[in-house]
Amino acid sequence: MIFLPSKTLNTRNPLFIYLPGLDGSGKLLKNQTQIWEHFDVRCVAIPPNHGIEWPELTQQLVTLIQEQVKIHDDREIYLCGESFGACLAMTLMEKIPNLFTKVILINSASAFHERPWLNWGTYITQIMPDWIYRGSTLLLLPFLAKLEALNLRERQRLLRVMALLPPHIVSWRISLLAKFFLNQNKLNEYQKDVLIVASREDQLLPSLKEAERLNSIFTHSKITILPHSGHCCLLEKGVNLLQIIKKY
Repeated sequence: MIFLPSKTLNTRNPLFIYLPGLDGSGKLLKNQTQIWEHFDVRCVAIPPNHGIEWPELTQQLVTLIQEQVKIHDDREIYLCGESFGACLAMTLMEKIPNLFTKVILINSASAFHERPWLNWGTYITQIMPDWIYRGSTLLLLPFLAKLEALNLRERQRLLRVMALLPPHIVSWRISLLAKFFLNQNKLNEYQKDVLIVASREDQLLPSLKEAERLNSIFTHSKITILPHSGHCCLLEKGVNLLQIIKKY
């Protein structure tokens, strides 16, 4: 597991660690230009280590973050997890609860259990020929994003990232979501601020319902609803993550 090379080095600014969605690439935050201007951003890229489970994945990330924090250990640290990354963020909140200043969870895929039919993705991607799989990503786009809210560049970026994702890696990450366990007792003890962002028009997951569930678990949390956004909301023209954080 690595941090992608950062396009800016704002070492005096708070550290902003971004955990990506199912793509695992960390490349879909580029649209949020103000985040890059006001934070020292580190986007995590999840390697295609097919077969490892949540504990090992979490420990790899803990090691990566702790090595980074040693360099600048006096800064605020914001942890932002989107979709699959939100699940990973919550495993970190259990593992190293005192490290992060604030946590942002966006359209958390901990709602995966509410969509049992998504489990079929594990089997379908395993048997689907590669050329069919790559073509099928076009069919998935309306579920992943509200296309009319994306400019052409962001549509192309999303399509490119998804098309480059091997089917067996998609299958593995879907299987991880199916196994994800939310330790409610431990997260109920979490004492730092948590901002839960949910898209009302998410066509992939019941993000609003899940946001309300998560809000009932955390002691210090608040929900922000994006009334006209889809699942991959950070790609949308009208979504400014920095403004959302400042408002909170």
